[in-house]
Amino acid sequence: MARSALRSSTPSRSPDGAARPPRGAAAAAAGRAPRVARTLRRRLSARFAAWIRRRQGADAAVVTLQRRRIYILPTGFGLAFGCLLLAMLVGSMNYATNLGFALTFLLAGLALVTLHECHNNLLGIEVRYAGAAPVFAGQDARFKIALTNSSSATRFELELGAAGDAAGPVDIEPGRTQVLVLSVPAARRGRLRLPRFSVATRHPANLCRAWTWVHMGAECVVYPEPAPPGSPAPVGASDGGGQRAVDHADADFAGLRNAAPGDPPRRIAWKAYARSGALLVKQFAGGDPKVEMFQWSALAGIETEQRLSLLARWCLDAAAAGRGFGLELPAEIVPIGSGEQHLHRCLTALALFGAPEPVEAHP
Repeated sequence: MARSALRSSTPSRSPDGAARPPRGAAAAAAGRAPRVARTLRRRLSARFAAWIRRRQGADAAVVTLQRRRIYILPTGFGLAFGCLLLAMLVGSMNYATNLGFALTFLLAGLALVTLHECHNNLLGIEVRYAGAAPVFAGQDARFKIALTNSSSATRFELELGAAGDAAGPVDIEPGRTQVLVLSVPAARRGRLRLPRFSVATRHPANLCRAWTWVHMGAECVVYPEPAPPGSPAPVGASDGGGQRAVDHADADFAGLRNAAPGDPPRRIAWKAYARSGALLVKQFAGGDPKVEMFQWSALAGIETEQRLSLLARWCLDAAAAGRGFGLELPAEIVPIGSGEQHLHRCLTALALFGAPEPVEAHP
């Protein structure tokens, strides 16, 4: 066994006597090469993006693409086509064939025409940020970008790209507008920014790619992830509970449910707890339904993000049931109300609680 280990650790030699590196080292070096290439590519891309941002500056809500901000480079297919033209030129020179020269320069001329057409396909396009509906943490934010063709010619194969997502390609008729959607993962609550996105085209022939970067600072509000369904809100009012719900003087006993953080001690079914060991709360039906005020102080002793998740769940449940509700946070009080706009106001207050720094989607 020791002899085998000695053989495995001894570097092998080539037929000419030169020592070869161990197989493990060669495999590790081969695995590092792609990582180094990716890292170098990311750094070059970041530097290029920073240069473009300094050159163009921040964009307004509506941008019309001009010549000076449109960039163009050959695609992989375009590079292969260029190598083919070079080989044809060398062959024509070697064999002195006039038809070879004619075909080579004809194809080169077509390539130049394609280059100008690709550049002009983006020229004059109007780019406008069309908004992003709020989402919950863990979902994808959907940024809507409107492209308008104000020229008299159809624009072909326009596409958007940002944060690893792409939309399109689409063709836009003269005087028409197309709305494309970019999906960006929303990992945590707060404001999610889309610092930049690209507008690009490969039309015609896919020989080159013309593109531009747009820096609009588009934002989307990300609500806190709500607690799972079945997280009941606390009941009671005058004794410091989390909501004001029902006047129980005229209410009928309707059953028991599991206790939730913030439930007042007077509503706990102590006899049931003595029998089963489960902490249950009495529920009542009937009476005069009133409104609910969800209070931050009713969830003392719970971590901040969990508090926000529970409050978001209670707001959603109250809105789904058609009840009026309000929200009381340490730095903000949302008065009692109802409807979609009121729900959005409450969830936005929870999303921006503590004023978290805006999150930028990685380009």
